[in-house]
Amino acid sequence: MQWLAIILTALFVAAKLVGLITWSWWLVFLPAIILAGIWLLFFIVAFMIAVIQSGD
Repeated sequence: MQWLAIILTALFVAAKLVGLITWSWWLVFLPAIILAGIWLLFFIVAFMIAVIQSGD
């Protein structure tokens, strides 16, 4: 899934720079934003588990 987000972001940026698409930049970077959100959620959950386990 990570490679898909990277490839899609690169393709969308190239298409935006060449003028093939007229999307806003946040839509162009949306695959990377979603990937960053998934990683952030993963780290938050891992941190919460670590805090809960260290309290016992």
